[in-house]
Amino acid sequence: MASQQQQSQKDTTSCATSALYPSHAGMIKITTYAAPMDLLRDAGSALYRREKEANVLLPLVEKLLQQNKAINLAEAPLNDTQQSSASSNVPNFWLVLQSQSPSGSSSCQEAIDFVLSCTNGSMGAYPIFVWAARPIRTMAKEFIQVRMTYLAEHLLCNLPSSKRVFSIFAPTKVTQYFAAAWSALTGSVPVEDPYYHAVFASVTKQTLRLESPPTIIAPRGYALRRAVPGDEPGIAHLCYEFAAGSEPFILDMAGAHREAHLLVSQGQVYVCDVEGAIACMVALTRSSLNHAAITKVVTHPSYYSQGWAKRLVRDVCTRLLYDEQKTSVVLYVALGNVAAEKVYHNVGFSGLMGTPRDAETDDEWLELGFEKTDLGHW
Repeated sequence: MASQQQQSQKDTTSCATSALYPSHAGMIKITTYAAPMDLLRDAGSALYRREKEANVLLPLVEKLLQQNKAINLAEAPLNDTQQSSASSNVPNFWLVLQSQSPSGSSSCQEAIDFVLSCTNGSMGAYPIFVWAARPIRTMAKEFIQVRMTYLAEHLLCNLPSSKRVFSIFAPTKVTQYFAAAWSALTGSVPVEDPYYHAVFASVTKQTLRLESPPTIIAPRGYALRRAVPGDEPGIAHLCYEFAAGSEPFILDMAGAHREAHLLVSQGQVYVCDVEGAIACMVALTRSSLNHAAITKVVTHPSYYSQGWAKRLVRDVCTRLLYDEQKTSVVLYVALGNVAAEKVYHNVGFSGLMGTPRDAETDDEWLELGFEKTDLGHW
């Protein structure tokens, strides 16, 4: 690229490679990591300082690291995440962007501004995720624009085709500036409407509401529990319904059954069982050292407006905060989804229904898609 300085270098102790780019305040260094161990070695301190906000990418890094350790100890078979990555045209990698002062005196950890992930999940390739090392509201417009331009250039250099970038999900301003840079660089056309625009919310032991008036009196024959294999047909139906309202990431029934099997086999889904029927499900597919994310809440139409989602979400949050000792449970709520906001607010998630939001948290996230790309799934 025209703006890239010919100062690429390779860390001989790992498979990380770096390149330098100019800025008015010094140099910008972008390092490509193919190994999660190397990423955590160099960027782990920064990521864990904002671990809650890093939930879109850090849990997979931890998971891959554990898998690599297990493989080194024994020739274990590939699991679904590894198989997806192995069969993808683009293996997992991460980009770490650092600002270097003119004197070069800044330490590696202090200089990290952004981490970008290009990774794969059990159901297909993930969107491009971008995490910021400090709140976006503390960054100037030009600061973000310049760095998103360089990240876009460096990302393209690591891809066989720009079609791998089917969407970008990040704090709203980061998404907007990256999408503009990516379109200018590749000619990719953004889709007319965002795929997802959401508020980032969290609940802790201090904010969790353990009790609130039920919408209906629950029947005696109900249970809130972790799903078992016999629940897969009911969960598959809910996965199918959820995907049908999440274009373009729709699933056919075969895909819904595969997703249900993955969730159950990996212990990542809880259900509300009402007299033998699956009334509601809560999926937890991203969990890091201190924080876990609720990634899917679906209620069967026959059980709408009866309080089942609130019961199950509260139960799951209680398990995570008290049994697993997580610091917080996080989730994304689509802007304008007042019914969902009310449920989560009543459980104790902060920053919803007009309540104050955490000034240190990037509370608004945006996913923008691009036309004529190789669609993944998340």
